[in-house]
Amino acid sequence: MTEQESYEPFCLDAEGEPDLPDATKKRNRIIGYIVSFLVVFTLGTTEVFASWYAGILGGTSLELGLAMGMFGFMYMFSPIIGGRISDRIGRKKTLTISTAAYVVVISFYLLPSIAPIHLIVIRAVEGLVFGFIAPTLEGMVAELDPEAQASALGNFSTSWSASMILPPFIIAYMAGAYGELSSIYIILAVELLSLVVIGGFIQGYRRKTPTRKIEGVNNKGAVDSQPEQIHSKTSPRFIASYVSLILWGVVSTVVIALFPTYIETLIVLGHPFVREDFGNLLLIWNAARTVCFIVVARLGEKHMIEAIVLGAILSAISGMMLFLSVNIWVFTAAMIISGVGVGFSYLGALYLVVSATEFEKGSYAGLVESMGGVGLFIGPIVGGWLMGFGLTLPYLMLTGLSLVALLVMVPLFSRSNK
Repeated sequence: MTEQESYEPFCLDAEGEPDLPDATKKRNRIIGYIVSFLVVFTLGTTEVFASWYAGILGGTSLELGLAMGMFGFMYMFSPIIGGRISDRIGRKKTLTISTAAYVVVISFYLLPSIAPIHLIVIRAVEGLVFGFIAPTLEGMVAELDPEAQASALGNFSTSWSASMILPPFIIAYMAGAYGELSSIYIILAVELLSLVVIGGFIQGYRRKTPTRKIEGVNNKGAVDSQPEQIHSKTSPRFIASYVSLILWGVVSTVVIALFPTYIETLIVLGHPFVREDFGNLLLIWNAARTVCFIVVARLGEKHMIEAIVLGAILSAISGMMLFLSVNIWVFTAAMIISGVGVGFSYLGALYLVVSATEFEKGSYAGLVESMGGVGLFIGPIVGGWLMGFGLTLPYLMLTGLSLVALLVMVPLFSRSNK
C-alpha cells in the first residue's frame, strides 16, 4: 500500500482529519490496538525479565534498578523525537522502521555470556526504540476518531494494559520448564508478527503541522474563550498532567521491576511465598489497571481531572499497605488499589494532553510518554537504591511521592478551571 498524498491543513473542518475512507480509518485504529497489544506484550516481558535476570546473574540492587531505569532515561527524550518524526513522515513508515529495530534489540538478550551491565545497555537501546512506537500509535488512533478521542485512547490503553497481564507468567512459569531465556524467544516471534501486521494491514498516510497557528479554537472546532490555558504546553493543566504521568511511571516501575525481587527475597528470608506469587500478584495489578482503563475511557473529559487526583490518592494508599505488611492478602488488595490508581493517573493525563491539539498528535503524545519516562527512570533507580537500605522503603517512597503529587496537582487544576 502506498502513502496517501500529504496535505496542508488550515482550518478545523474535514481537512483536519487524515484523508482516508471511514472504513480505512476504523481498520487502522483496530490494527493500532492490535499492534499496541503485541508490542507492549514484548515490553511487559523485557522490563520484568531484565531486572529479574540481573538478579539471577548476581547483580546488585542498584544494577537491578538500572536494568529498569535506563529504559526510562532514554524514554525521557526519545518519544518527543519519535512523535514529531511520525507527524512528518507518516505513522505506518515510523511504525515499520521502529518495529524492525525492536526485533534487532530483542535479539540482543540472547547474546552469549551476558552480564548485568549488558542488560542495562540493552534496556537503554530498547527505551530509545520504543519511544518511536508508543506516540505514533497514540497519535494515530486519536486523530482517526476525533469525535471520540477519550474512547480511542481508552481502547489503546486497554489493549496495551491487557497485554501486560501474561508476561509475568511467561517468565515465572516458562523459566522453570524451558530455561531462563525461553521467554525471549517468544517475544521475538511476537515482534516479527507485529511487523507483518503493520506492513500488511495499516494504510499509510501523512500529517503535516499547519503552516499557521490556529488560535482560540478547541478540538470540537468551537471558539475557546481560554485558548492559552487549554492548549499551552506550560499551562497549569498540562503541568499537573506531567506530574501525574511522572507518578504513574514511578509507581509502575517500582511494582514491575522491584516487586518480583522483593518476593524472591522474602522467600529466602523464610516467609510463606513461592516464586509464582509475583506472577499472580502482577497479573492482579495489570488486570485492575486494565479494568480501570475501560471505565475511565467512558467517563468523558469532564471527569479526567477527578480521575487523576483519585489516582494519586490510591497510589499513596497502596504504597503504605505494601510498606506496613508482609501478607499475601494485603499484597493482593494493595495490587488492586495500585492498578486502579495508575490507570487513573495515566489515562486521565494522556487524554488531557493529546486531545488539546488537532494536527500534532504524535508530538503531543510523545510529550506524554516522555513525561512518563521521567518516572520510569526515577522509580527503579531511586527505588533500587532505597531497597539496599530496607526492602520496604521503595513502597514508602511511593506513598510520599503520591502525597507530594497531590499537593502540586490540586492547586494547578484549580487554577486551570478558573
